[in-house]
Amino acid sequence: MGAEGFQPGGRAPAPAPLDLVQDFVNTEIPDWARDDISSPEQLENWLRKRSLLGEHEHVDGDAFVAARALRSTIRALALLNNVGGRLEPTVRNDLARAVSDLRLVVVVQEDGRLVAVPGGDGATRALAAIATVVMETQASGAWARLKACRKEGCGWLFYDGSRNGSSTWCSMSICGNRAKTAAYRRRQGRT
Repeated sequence: MGAEGFQPGGRAPAPAPLDLVQDFVNTEIPDWARDDISSPEQLENWLRKRSLLGEHEHVDGDAFVAARALRSTIRALALLNNVGGRLEPTVRNDLARAVSDLRLVVVVQEDGRLVAVPGGDGATRALAAIATVVMETQASGAWARLKACRKEGCGWLFYDGSRNGSSTWCSMSICGNRAKTAAYRRRQGRT
């Protein structure tokens, strides 16, 4: 059973289409040493379950490596939504590499708007669909509400539905408490 649908602290999942990105990144839970797409076959099943991969399309080793890189860099982007600042040059380069092979096609809508749609085929198209959601929600402003938990080792993507967008932990009762207890112990000179 994957982490899909589960949200720490009873948070609501991200609304569509951000829920796709949230589910994708949360296939890895570093604190739990868990990875639900730890093989090309698992990634293939995950993509197919979300109708991102056709019945006769497959995930090869290159696409698997690309998916893991994309997942990691999206988590880094979501952490910026939490802690602010700029991408470290290495993370920016990693993101550029992760999206360099993805194909996006610009389509003119009936109302004259230009939109990017996933191009290519198979796993490349599926990963481009995930990247497209990130791009579209960054442009609309909705992306800022998808955050990575700031507790080191967690990084769980959560949707910040608070009125002022100030949530910082995936769950106050889990990561927030642990971080605050650790900070208290450091101030008291304990480990």
